[in-house]
Amino acid sequence: MNPEQVIQKQVEAYNSRNIDTFVACHHPDVKLFSFPEQTPFAVGQESIREIYSDVFDSSPNLNTKILNRMCFGNTIIDHEIVTGRKGIDKLELIAIYEVTEGQISSARFVRQ
Repeated sequence: MNPEQVIQKQVEAYNSRNIDTFVACHHPDVKLFSFPEQTPFAVGQESIREIYSDVFDSSPNLNTKILNRMCFGNTIIDHEIVTGRKGIDKLELIAIYEVTEGQISSARFVRQ
């Protein structure tokens, strides 16, 4: 899969709350950051599973809509609107993904 396909698969797994597919889209040593923090809030697939299992279980109406996507080599930048997440009406964010060897190796989230 090319980087854009990896991110699209991850978005579809997120929207269907499929934790196994969602986690598999991430590299075993993945790091997730809240921009501009330098310390990741999640490291590794097990951390992803723990965080997102809770989100998926408590968010039956979870959905993200991609408003715009930019692809530049192995970097994918999505402008997203997330709804139904743990009681939050709407969350707008920019996600900057780096894909390495067919999996997400890092992601930075810029929240408004």
